[in-house]
Amino acid sequence: MKKGLALMVVFSFLVLSVASSFAQPQQRMPRAKRTFNRSQNRILAVLKANQEELNITDEQIELVQNLGFSFREKTIKRTSENSLSRLELQKLMQDRENLDYDKIKAVLSETSAARNEMFIERLKLREEISNVLTPEQREALKAKARDGIRSRVRNLQDRVQQRLPRLKSRIRR
Repeated sequence: MKKGLALMVVFSFLVLSVASSFAQPQQRMPRAKRTFNRSQNRILAVLKANQEELNITDEQIELVQNLGFSFREKTIKRTSENSLSRLELQKLMQDRENLDYDKIKAVLSETSAARNEMFIERLKLREEISNVLTPEQREALKAKARDGIRSRVRNLQDRVQQRLPRLKSRIRR
């Protein structure tokens, strides 16, 4: 009886320690940093990987890189401004009894306008990067992207077809 109780206590302790290690909050990047850094790096990687095939010059790659850096500078400045606006909003919201709705509305509209401007900036960046490439390069890049999607779909279908007999046999059991 004592051994069983001791084993239960040890087992419970192990389960709790493992569960608590997985329960830690995750550190996440702000959305703007996450999406743009990945997409800019992806664009540069694709252009560099297909540089000879698409006849992309070093100057074009450098231009795309510079466009990305200037966009990141704007994003960093805008993010710091938004952080200050959020802090100001927190200060305004502290005094629950005497809320100044006009100031709160002004801060909220300011942050919303900044978010809208960043969205427009991203669209402009995409257009500027597209303008760096010649029409032939753009078409070849689109064709490569389509082919890549088709090959991923085919690979997925092949994997499903390979696993289907095993799944059917499991269902029959």
